[in-house]
Amino acid sequence: MQVNNRMLIAPRALLLAVLCFTVCICSCGGNDILSSPETVTPVITTTLPEPTTLPTRTTAPTRVLSPTPRYTATPAPTATPFITPPQPGGTVAIPILMYHHLTALDANASETLRTWTVAPNQFAAQLDYLQQRGFHTITLHQLVDFFENGKSLPTNPIVLTFDDAWIDDYNVAFPELRKRDMVGVFFVPTAYVQAGGELLLNWDMVLEMDRAGMDIEGHTINHMNLSQANLVEVRRQLVDSKQILEEKLGHPILALSYPFGAFNSKIIAETQNAGYRAGVILCCGYEQQSDRMFLLPRIRVSYGDTLEDFAKRLP
Repeated sequence: MQVNNRMLIAPRALLLAVLCFTVCICSCGGNDILSSPETVTPVITTTLPEPTTLPTRTTAPTRVLSPTPRYTATPAPTATPFITPPQPGGTVAIPILMYHHLTALDANASETLRTWTVAPNQFAAQLDYLQQRGFHTITLHQLVDFFENGKSLPTNPIVLTFDDAWIDDYNVAFPELRKRDMVGVFFVPTAYVQAGGELLLNWDMVLEMDRAGMDIEGHTINHMNLSQANLVEVRRQLVDSKQILEEKLGHPILALSYPFGAFNSKIIAETQNAGYRAGVILCCGYEQQSDRMFLLPRIRVSYGDTLEDFAKRLP
């Protein structure tokens, strides 16, 4: 059943209103890990311009000059099309943007909902800005290869991430990205996709997005706060969800988004043991480094952000 954005606002608000949001902050340097979780999303209980024609060039009569001077053309400088990994421990500016809901909100929407939502027209304007500024979207598979295997990336790389398998990923993000030949990374809890419905992606949508070049990655089974689970459950959430995604998609799953931004040293160790090669958190900045692949910072985009606000967060 198709529903419009205004019909989705009420159930979204009801789902999100019951959440308690806390902040997960990871220090920007060193190896200290702070594990205060930040809540992001509810546990679901449901359900070019036209090309300009160049004028025809008219050939002028040839004049022979005696003697004919000869000039050696100076080649124009060639822009470097790729960046290479930094030295071990060094950082590189690769913003990872974080989106959740992509829908229009009523004027009286809660601050919580506004924090985790971006309007579709805002999102489209942000994508246009990124293209105008020469940013190139990449996947987390490319980022892992960059750090682990020395594979080059295009200049001005940027990662666009979308958490929680909301239907907005398919109805808004996916078509807007394809329109611009851009890619996104979608973190999907497998139980959410299994449920599908009016608010969530289903497997057919996820498979279509994957086949179109989008990067589908892990977000546990049911968006569980791993810091509050016992070891057996943590391992089940990490291992089983990864296995389900790999069986459905037919290729490896490399990255995890920690639900609610909740992590600590034990969760990171279990994430590595489960076979993931990267993990993203909820904050802060855009400096990435190879020895912190399981603490990749992200930049949250919110409803109240102007395009100027958006631009200031980028390198």
